[in-house]
Amino acid sequence: MKGYFDQRAALRHQQAHLTSLEADQRSYIAALAEADTPEVLESRAREQGLVRPGERAFAIRGELDPPPPPVKEDDGGGGFFGWLSDLL
Repeated sequence: MKGYFDQRAALRHQQAHLTSLEADQRSYIAALAEADTPEVLESRAREQGLVRPGERAFAIRGELDPPPPPVKEDDGGGGFFGWLSDLL
């Protein structure tokens, strides 16, 4: 009798796993259908550096963000409100 209950529990586990896999499959199919839209395809092409006919491609070299400002050494002057002089 124990073997029957063990098999039944194993069957339930496998059925739950199958249900989960089928849900994943539906999700993947929907994602594939969504990925086949013109907007997504154009975005992916542009990420790879492709341009449309008649467009110009530009390559930007170097750092786009400016370097951070230098950190001032605190000389301890200014007392309690020394930080205020930095703001003004």
